[in-house]
Amino acid sequence: MSRTGKYAYNAYGASHRRASAGWIPWVVFMVVSVVMVVILWCGWQLYQGHSPIDAIARPAGNSTLTVGLRTAPETLDMRTHDSDAAQQALLDNVYETLVRRGDDNSLQPGLAKSWEISKDGLTYRFNLRQGVRFSNGDVMDSQSVLQSLKQGITQGYVGYTALTDIKTVTNPDDHTLVITLKMPNVLLLRRLAGPAGIVYDTKASVDYANNALGTGPFVVSSYRKGDSLVLTRNDKYWGTPAACASITLQYFAQDSAMAEAMEQGKIQIAVPLEGKENKRFAAIAHTNMVEGQSTRVRMIAFNSTIASIFCDKQARRAARYSMNMQTVLEADPNGGVPVSGPIDPLSPGYEDLTNMFPFDPAKARSLFRYFSAGYLGNITFLVPQGEGDVGRELSNQISSVSGFKVHLEELDQNALRQRVKEGKYDIALTSLDHTLDEGTFAEAGSQFVLQDELSQQAWSKAVHSKDIKDYEANARAYAREVSDKAAAHWLYARKSVMAVKSNVSGYTKNMIDQLLPLRDIVVK
Repeated sequence: MSRTGKYAYNAYGASHRRASAGWIPWVVFMVVSVVMVVILWCGWQLYQGHSPIDAIARPAGNSTLTVGLRTAPETLDMRTHDSDAAQQALLDNVYETLVRRGDDNSLQPGLAKSWEISKDGLTYRFNLRQGVRFSNGDVMDSQSVLQSLKQGITQGYVGYTALTDIKTVTNPDDHTLVITLKMPNVLLLRRLAGPAGIVYDTKASVDYANNALGTGPFVVSSYRKGDSLVLTRNDKYWGTPAACASITLQYFAQDSAMAEAMEQGKIQIAVPLEGKENKRFAAIAHTNMVEGQSTRVRMIAFNSTIASIFCDKQARRAARYSMNMQTVLEADPNGGVPVSGPIDPLSPGYEDLTNMFPFDPAKARSLFRYFSAGYLGNITFLVPQGEGDVGRELSNQISSVSGFKVHLEELDQNALRQRVKEGKYDIALTSLDHTLDEGTFAEAGSQFVLQDELSQQAWSKAVHSKDIKDYEANARAYAREVSDKAAAHWLYARKSVMAVKSNVSGYTKNMIDQLLPLRDIVVK
């Protein structure tokens, strides 16, 4: 009895222990299996060029947003029209590029998840993301990229005319694109982060003037020229879906009208142009003023052709010493960072050159004495509409040390740019708008090109650097060269300023005059 009982008890205990131990391996197996599936899934996402975090879609909200802007695109066709307004609206929103720019102007993976560059700087191998589709459902692959580049180069579309160093473009497989160059050109990646890097669905029939078909997080829902552009979420987007279901870009003729709309709650983000209403925006309840940087460099351009006295280096240098950059900077409500050179702080190769030509009327006067009074004569000074007071102060500064009689003309931006393009001016208050504009003082055919061999050689050396480190060093040398030759009187890199309601987040703050990614903006 006792033995049987003991046996029975032991048998029960052993059976219980075996049962307890039996389910543990199964639990371990299930946990390991789940972990392995997650690891494999993450690995597959990374292989395709997708972030695992991005692949976990956030809840698709139904919120809407209205953004107030000043400059409406004349057309949505970015192939044939060089327009910051169209880039601001469509780039990173509807269209995507092989390489993209981050908020700090750095180059980051776009539709190419990665790339390799040969040691000699002549071969670029782009590894494309997989699983990407255009908003109409068509697959985006290496053939799409190849045809976009081929079409852009042969048709001379915006941005593609600068790709003259390309020798061949091939696609060895569906997810690889190879570009070979005739000579190194370190700016290739940056150009592929702009209009020349857009991947189009060349098989689709699109009314590009009024619509856009891309791989981005939004599609164009409606476009009323000069009035508004409505973007809605692209449900076929390969990455993190847009936080807002719909975003309206509303265009205003004046900053004051935009401020009134924000006061009435009609818009949640405002990007003013002149900045004269900044204080009014700041006074609106539950509104934050957000300040960032831009690549827009304001400058006094010199007509360095033989048609103007400023073809003479001595005259340009004297003029630089005679004009105080603070006069323009302090009159700009947005403010900015003094530069005194063609490269802005957000662009590679930037160096503070403000010590090269400080405001020095005495120095300017001594340099102007080189010229006879009759030789100096009259000069034409063009300034943007609304900046007449600044123009008059600068005119007084230069005439007081030179003997120049300054004829001041206040023009709207389009008229001013046309006059500069035609060379019908002596000096003009204008701007460089992009990182790639910095070479305009040494590139053949440019409206600001300086007929100076050393400057042109310096820029060529920078462009044909084999890597970004060499480019930065060579770009600094170029900037110092053209600054010494006084190719222009660079003033400051203008700040970006926008007004944002306090319940809005996820926006970028830099370069918003040309790049306004909207995907991650959240309205609470």
